[in-house]
Amino acid sequence: MLFISVALVFVSIMLLVYFVLLVINKNKIEMIQRVSTVENLDKKWMVEEEDETDSIASLMFRSLGSLLIKFTPGYNSQRNKAMLEKAGVLRETTTEKFVAKRAVLMLMAFIFTTLLLLVTTGDIGRSILFGFFASLFVWAIYRYALSKRISTRTVKIIKDLPYSLDLITVSVEAGLSLDGAIGRIVSNIEGPLSDEFGQTLKEIRMGIEKKEALNNMARRVDNKDLSMILSSIIQADELGVSLGKILRIEGAGLREKRKQAAREKAMKAPVKMLFPLIIFIFPTIFIVILGPTLINFIQK
Repeated sequence: MLFISVALVFVSIMLLVYFVLLVINKNKIEMIQRVSTVENLDKKWMVEEEDETDSIASLMFRSLGSLLIKFTPGYNSQRNKAMLEKAGVLRETTTEKFVAKRAVLMLMAFIFTTLLLLVTTGDIGRSILFGFFASLFVWAIYRYALSKRISTRTVKIIKDLPYSLDLITVSVEAGLSLDGAIGRIVSNIEGPLSDEFGQTLKEIRMGIEKKEALNNMARRVDNKDLSMILSSIIQADELGVSLGKILRIEGAGLREKRKQAAREKAMKAPVKMLFPLIIFIFPTIFIVILGPTLINFIQK
């Protein structure tokens, strides 16, 4: 009990000193972050939106997240950022704030579980062990929610892809440029695919090359069909080929692929229906048909 109390007091003092220094150097930290953002603007895959109001709590979370990311291995840090981009989380918050919120919740779960078990059982080792498991449980919930959001967003993107491709094709054939066609998608269609096109259009207007902006979109979404379409658009733009014809060919191929996927699911349906049929329907049929006969046989 004494060890836990001393550790909690030490951690509280360190956090207090850290936050006091953070408040004192708030202006300096903001200036360094803005200079770093401007210097790395052309190297970033995605421009993360910053909050309009820089409150003390927001600055604390951002600084704590930056500190945690510095101690994270480079491969894991890049992979986590790619997952956040694919899930669309970076449109609502920043990487630093997401990491900081997750770390704070894990720490709170650890402290709450440890103190609760320590008061009820008095076993320090078991309390710390279960507190560690509670923090891992919070991390697992975050990971599951992120994976679920990625899969849901990917399904929506695949569903909206043919309609968006048709709109781009019609707009290009009507005389609009690729930028104008993308702008029509952003203004007329809602959803994650429209958001990704909006981010690509923003990068192009900021001075990033069209090829690099489209490649950034392909990396963010990480979908095979969309990557092939974007690669075709890049090649058509570089070679001077008619973009409308290329998009019509890609649209026809995409629809044929979706038809084949639907046929494949239809072929799998009878096999999937076999197990519920055997487990639930056949026993009921046997009871209805053979039940009266069995009752009569027993009565005789």
